[in-house]
Amino acid sequence: MYAIRSLTRVDELKWVMDLQRLVYGDDDHRQMALYTLIDFTRNGGHIIGAFDGNLLVGFLVAFFGTNSRDSRRPAMANLKLVISRVGVHPDYRNSGAATQMIGRFIEIADQQGVRLATYTFNPLGSREAYLLIRKLGAIGKVFTPGYYGDEDGLVAELWLTQNRVRQRLMGEQRSHLSLDHYLEANTPILNIPEVEPDTRKILPYPHDIAVADSTMLLLEIPAEVEMMADLEAWQRHIRTILLTVLQHGYVVTDFLHENYEGRPRAFYVLSFDGPRFVVDL
Repeated sequence: MYAIRSLTRVDELKWVMDLQRLVYGDDDHRQMALYTLIDFTRNGGHIIGAFDGNLLVGFLVAFFGTNSRDSRRPAMANLKLVISRVGVHPDYRNSGAATQMIGRFIEIADQQGVRLATYTFNPLGSREAYLLIRKLGAIGKVFTPGYYGDEDGLVAELWLTQNRVRQRLMGEQRSHLSLDHYLEANTPILNIPEVEPDTRKILPYPHDIAVADSTMLLLEIPAEVEMMADLEAWQRHIRTILLTVLQHGYVVTDFLHENYEGRPRAFYVLSFDGPRFVVDL
């Protein structure tokens, strides 16, 4: 367990600047300026830090936004909190620091009466998907190609007024369904990947995707980044599928990460949420 607290002083925000350089390296477009961090803390935003003793090992940056692009609607009716950055020291990754910071952030959002919190992540990130969707109850229905430049973004929506999120905030984890449960219910897998016999790495499904007439679908991604035989091919593959299934009215509602058929497997569960219509005005 780490000490989790809000960061407000300029000297504390300079620690965040130092940690950003470790997390993002030379990737300047991912780093936030000191004046931006100061503006956030002085104007209602949140910067949360995770500490191992006196060492800052993680940070989370969030700001207020609205859930509507219609400028005519009252902002208060559409208020949300947007997680902009979550960074963890390279030596502390997979240690639970990010989980603790996001959990604390959700508590703050709930205390402020905000209905919605969002975080955009790379849909090929199985660990983020497991945390946000499986453990915290987020759903995903907004996808942005090229959100991170070369990488795409899937928006995890945490609706704090819904039971699926509130139960997790209170530590009441529901009985999770396994891959076997979904397969026993005849849930189609959209894209069974190919396994290279020599390296055991996996390649994307080589055929065109057909969206089955089903209330639920399974979309497989590599369980670990190291398992991908071709990262760019996987990015194109998942982009094509998500753009297709989300347009057909499916929403990401669950995420599975388990051993199956002798290797780690990871799947998004997509549930049909009704047709969507796009009107050009």
